[in-house]
Parts: sequence; C-alpha cells; structure tokens
Amino acid sequence: MVEAKAKVLALVSEGMPVHRAMEQLGKKPDTVRIWISRDKQFAQDLADAKESAKENSLKALGVAREDVSFPQFSEMFLDQRVFPHHQDWIDLLEGKDPSWLHPNMIYEPGDKHRLLVNVPPEHAKSTVITVNYSTYRIALNPNVRIIVVSKTLVKAREFVYAIKQRLSHPRWLKLQTTFGPEGGWKEDSDTWRVDTVYLGNDARDSSEKDPTIQALGMGGQIYGARADLIILDDCITTANAHEYEKQINWLQKEVITRLGKNGKLLVVGTRIAANDFYKELRDPKHWSSGKSPFTYMGMPAVLQYAEKPKDWTTLWPKSDIAWDGDADTPDEEGLYPKWDGPTLARRRGEVTPSTWALVYQQEDITEDSIFPPELVQGSINGMRKRGLLRPGAAGHPTQVEGYTVVGFDPAMAGHAAFVAMTYNRMDGKIYILDCLNMAEPSPQKIRQAIEDFVQRYKPQELRVEINAHQKAYALDTDLQQWLATYGVRLNAHFTGKNKWDTNFGVASMSTLFGTVANGKHQKNSIIELPSTEGSEGLKALVQQLLTWKPETRGKTDCVMAMWFGVLRCREFMQQNSVVQKYAHNRWATRAQAQKRYSVNLDEIIAEQWQQTYG
Repeated sequence: MVEAKAKVLALVSEGMPVHRAMEQLGKKPDTVRIWISRDKQFAQDLADAKESAKENSLKALGVAREDVSFPQFSEMFLDQRVFPHHQDWIDLLEGKDPSWLHPNMIYEPGDKHRLLVNVPPEHAKSTVITVNYSTYRIALNPNVRIIVVSKTLVKAREFVYAIKQRLSHPRWLKLQTTFGPEGGWKEDSDTWRVDTVYLGNDARDSSEKDPTIQALGMGGQIYGARADLIILDDCITTANAHEYEKQINWLQKEVITRLGKNGKLLVVGTRIAANDFYKELRDPKHWSSGKSPFTYMGMPAVLQYAEKPKDWTTLWPKSDIAWDGDADTPDEEGLYPKWDGPTLARRRGEVTPSTWALVYQQEDITEDSIFPPELVQGSINGMRKRGLLRPGAAGHPTQVEGYTVVGFDPAMAGHAAFVAMTYNRMDGKIYILDCLNMAEPSPQKIRQAIEDFVQRYKPQELRVEINAHQKAYALDTDLQQWLATYGVRLNAHFTGKNKWDTNFGVASMSTLFGTVANGKHQKNSIIELPSTEGSEGLKALVQQLLTWKPETRGKTDCVMAMWFGVLRCREFMQQNSVVQKYAHNRWATRAQAQKRYSVNLDEIIAEQWQQTYG
C-alpha cells in the first residue's frame, strides 16, 4: 500500500488527476478517500502534490502563478489575444492609467475604483471584460465575489454561462487542471445554477458565503452582503434609456453599497441616447461631492479620419478571428481585417450622422441641439455634388450672381479646416461648395490647400482666423501677393468669446438652417449643403454641426471655418436685405403688383412740417 500511495503522489505531482492515477494503478477512485481519512500525512502529501503540479504547469509555460498577467492568461488558457484597446480596459481595472491613449480618446481620471467606459458596438467588451477577465479573477483567487449586471436577467445569465463553460468544459481543460481544484470547479461547487455559482471548499478557503458569481438584470435585487467586482455590461436599451434617474438611484442604493473599500465598479457599454445612464453618471449634479467619482474613458471607432477610408486610423483594425463568412487569409502576424477604415465607412453609411457621432464616436449630442439633426439633414441637397455652382443644372440654382468666400481655421496640431461657400445674390442663399478637414497640418500642407481651393473655386475672399500664431498668415506678404494675382483678398478674423455669442457667434448660424413643422423640414433654409458622398470633409462638417454646443471640448474646426465665411456672407445679406414693404395679397395681379410703391414716412412728415410751418 505504501508503494501504491507513492506512485499516486508521483503521478499527481506530474499533473495527472487523482481519479486517473488511481485507475492507472488498478484501484477504485473511492479508495483514495479512505487513505486520506486514515493517513493524515498522505492527505498532506496529496495536497502538496496537487499544488506542485499546478506550479510545474505554470513553470513549463515560463511564468509563476502569482505573476500571470491577464494578456498571458488569455493567450495561454483561453486562446484569445488581447489587443491594445482591450489592454486599456484591463489597465483601468488594475488601477493603472491606460497604456494606449490616442489623442482622440477621452480620458477623465477619477476614483480608480469607479470606472465608466463607452465603447462602440462589437469591439469585444463583453468577451474580454465580463467573461474572460471574470474567469481570470476566479482562477487566480477563487474567493473573489463577482456580480454581473446586464439589461435583462436573461442576458446576464448568458454571461455567467460563458464563465461557467470556461471553468468546466473540456475545451479549457488546461485552465482547469492548472488552476482548478481536484475534479474541476463544477464538481467541487456547492451551487452551480444558471444565475448563481458558489465554488466549493476545495477551491475557496474563505469563510464568506456570498456567491462567487451572480447574474442580475438591471434594477434587480442583489443577494449577498458584499462583492469585490461589479460589472454593469450594456445595461441600457432604447426602451429604458430615459429612466436614468431611477437607474442612478438603484446604482447608489443597491450597487455601490455592496462594495467594500477596495471593491471595483465597472460600467461599460455603448451610448444609446443623448441623455442616458452613461452621460448622467458623469454629471456632477447626481453626486454630493459636486463632481462625478467615475474615471471615464470614451473610445471612438475612428481615431483619425483621412480622405480615403483605407487610410483611417481605427480603434480595432485587425483581430485574430475573421468575420463570419469572410474568406480572408490572415496576414504575416496571423491577423484578419476587423473594424478597419473601409468596414467602418460602410457602417457609417448605414446610420444617421447623429447615431454615428453618439454610438460609434462617443461624442455627446443634446436633445435640444443648437443644430438639430432634422435641420442639418433638411439643408443637405443630395442632388448637388460638391464643387462650383452650375446655373440651371439639376440641384443647382437657375441663376447665379455669386460672391465666393473660403473660411480657414488654421492649426499646427489637431486639424485645420477649409470651407468654401458662395453667396448667391439672386436668391439670397449661401451654398456650401466644399470642406477640407486636414489632419496633421503643416505649413507646407496648408499652403498647398490654400492654392488648391483658390484655383478650384476662384474665391473673391479668404477669411482666416488670426488668434495667437495664426496671425502669421495675415502678415505673410508672399501669400498676400500670390492671392492678389488671383484677385483674392485676404481678410483676418479675430476670434474671442464672441464665438459663443448667441446673436453673432457660431450658434447664430442655426437660424440659417430653416425651420421644422410637424416633424418635417420646411425647405426654407438660407444655407444649403451639398451631398456628403465621397467627401470626408463634408461628413466631418455635418458631424461637428450635430455635436456642437457652447464651450464644447469636441472638434469644431470645420464649424469654425464655416462661421468665418458665413460672417462675410451675412454682410452681403444685410446690404441686399429685402425688407417686406407690402402686405401680402394673394389675389393681386402682376400689373397691380408692379404699380405698388413705398414711401418713407419720415420724409413725408418732414415735408408736411415744412409746408405747414415753413
């Protein structure tokens, strides 16, 4: 018997499960229980052999158990690669700053235990965070207590099911034998239900009896006193997006109170509405400290636009798993196209600009927007493509007597923008001709863009902002002389706080986009945009109009360039203002209308005074 026990210990220390070791020796698996109960030394040696097997398994992989990072764990045991934007989420969960922070991502540090992340759809947030990271935490520390909350209990149960599969399915046997108890987590568990899991005593050495994993629908009752990690994953739908006050009340009373000093709360999801749970969590009015406790990270799907979608910089351009139905072959790194520029460009064409800005780009829009989507969309003439006006052509005005202005918002960092427009004296409307949203501007690229716009659109005037270093353009005699050879006047514009003025600032342009009645645009806009098809600049202009608000920190380059040009066009509109001189008479004939005339009352009174009093 001593020899049999020694052989069992040797096999177990090499990583073989106890029941298989007993079978190999021709013993019944239940015999080991008798040995353990009667031989305390054997029981201790068996426990040591199990631990040694786990350590040896990890050493064979070149890493100690306590040093296994999540990316290593994910690739070794879950066969899934962690990409840079995934690593950012893990960094936040581990109390670190994001390791990859693109300038166009939004990162607002707060309490490292309260995390809010907005991500575009289908960027693997549920797989990486809710399923794989939860599995990682359980494997390294079976005493952890995790609550998974989603929009419905059914959805939350799906997440818990995926975690349970990783803890019990043969596909992940290497994970189970390396980290799990004898026989696996499922056999050892006290409870293994669809919405609740209690790991057994062999896995847990804690006296706490809160569930290891618990699934919960949004607004549901939490069972148990404490949790170490609570994940709210996509808990908002279009049906409940307006109930954010009730949701925040539930969060503060039911959720936050279950977390200890070092417990973490992660809210991750996709924006649904202009005012939703995610936006309101960042509003200071809901917190007694006067500011939101949440560390916030917003990740746009497109990080950097270019004129051609294939040149876009995106959040997740490649993945280790191909799209369903794609026959693509992997590249030299074994990766397939995921959300690259062409794929996102196609998706953008399938949604409205406001949906794209909110859901995919994490840009705040307001329900009472300065430039409402229905007005902006109603002012787009899909029949007119970008370019010069062609009198009489389809989608163009029948007669054109125009004055063309190019508005230019310069920058040496971020984006520079050009907007060309024509004020048509014949109908009193402003026609946007083109827009360029230049990324990574340089003096050479800007000069080339100026020359291209001047030669293409033959403007009478170039309006440029002269704040700070931009004043150099107004003092550039070489540029002025070159413009003069094309008959273009360079006019400088100084931007102060007047851009926030509701009467003269950017917001005043909203009146040019017409009105809406009964939910329909009345086709009475004074400003007209061409089709955005094939123009990243015009698409950027429309998106920036939709998201513009006073004191905004978002991108406004195209809107500012447009405003500079509109200011000049308004001067012509005031000069050519046709003030209504006659009461509207729908029955007046053309001859009668031509005989009408107006008088200046001041002049008549002065004349009568002169006649009466000399």
